[in-house]
Amino acid sequence: MVLSDAIEDYRHYARHELRHSDTTCYSYTSWHRNFASWLQEQGLGDPTVQELSLPLLRRYSYALSSRNLRPRTLRGALHALRSLFAFLIEMEAVTGNPAAELRLPKKDAAQRLLVNDEDLEKLLEASGRQRTEFRCTRDRAVLAVLIFCALRRQELLDLTVTSVNLTAGSLLVEHGKGDKSRTIFLCDEAKQALREWLALRQQANYRHDRLFVTDARQPFGENSLAHMLEEIKAIAGLKGDPRVKPHSIRHAAATRLLRNGADIRSIQTFLGHSQLQTTAIYLHTDEEQVRRIAPLAGFRPTPDPSAREQDAPEYRTRLGRSSSRHLNRRSAR
Repeated sequence: MVLSDAIEDYRHYARHELRHSDTTCYSYTSWHRNFASWLQEQGLGDPTVQELSLPLLRRYSYALSSRNLRPRTLRGALHALRSLFAFLIEMEAVTGNPAAELRLPKKDAAQRLLVNDEDLEKLLEASGRQRTEFRCTRDRAVLAVLIFCALRRQELLDLTVTSVNLTAGSLLVEHGKGDKSRTIFLCDEAKQALREWLALRQQANYRHDRLFVTDARQPFGENSLAHMLEEIKAIAGLKGDPRVKPHSIRHAAATRLLRNGADIRSIQTFLGHSQLQTTAIYLHTDEEQVRRIAPLAGFRPTPDPSAREQDAPEYRTRLGRSSSRHLNRRSAR
C-alpha cells in the first residue's frame, strides 16, 4: 500500500468508524498530506507505507521544528502520524508504529484572546441594527446561542428546528464532540431570541430542517457564520477585533458561569467536556475576581464591603462557613 492510498483510507476510517468530528478529520488529513508533500520535496515520491522508517519520520519532525511552529502545533502533527500508523497496524499493512518512537515536545500554554461581557453586549445590540428584520432576528438568535449556550461552532451549525424545545426551555446538542449529545437549559435571553427567530423562520417553507439559514434559504455554514460575525463586529465598532471568535465566546461563557456561582462540575456538563481538566482550561480569572477572594486568605475572613452584594452566592456561603468554624474554635478554647 502506498502512502496516498493509506491517507485516503484513514480519512474514511476516522470519519465513519472512529466518528471523529469534521474538524478533527480535516486537521489529521491536512497533516498527513503535509507529510506526503514533504516526502515529494525530498524526491521520495509516493512511497509504500513499509518504507516509512523512524529516521525518515525524525527528519520530517526536524523539518517542522525548523519552521518555528508552536510546540502544541508540532504535537498535533506527530499525533496525526501516530494515528495513521495505528490504523495501518490494525489493517495489518505494517507491523510497528515508528511515529510512537518520536519524542513529543512539551505542550505550551494555549494563547487565547479573551472577549469580555461588555463587548458581547455590544454585539447583541448591534445585531438589531442589521439591514433587514430577517437578519436582525436570525443574527440575534445565533449570537444568543453562542454567548449564552457556549456551543462549539460546528454544534451551532448542526442544530435543527427540533433541537429547540421552548416549552422545556432547552436546547439539544445531538452531535457534540465525539458524537456525544447533551441538553442545555436556556436562560431567559436565549429563550426570547430563539422564540422570535423560530416565529419568523416558520413563515417560510424551507426544504431542510436546519435551525439557522442564509438569506438564500440555504443551511448556515462556516463561511456564513464568519461573514455574519464580521458584519456585526463592524456595526458594533469592533471591526477586525481578533478576540471575537466562536471559541473565545465559548470561553467567556464558561468564565461567566463560574463568576456567577456555578460549580466546575456543572460547567463541565454544560460545555460537554469529558475531562474536568479540559474545563479548567476554559476558566479565566480577572483582577477583580482575585481582589474579591482576598479576604479568604485571612484568619478571620470578612466580606469585602464594596463587593458584598456582587459576590456569587456560593462565595458568600463558603465565607460564612469559614467564619463560623473560626468562631467555634475560639469558643472551644
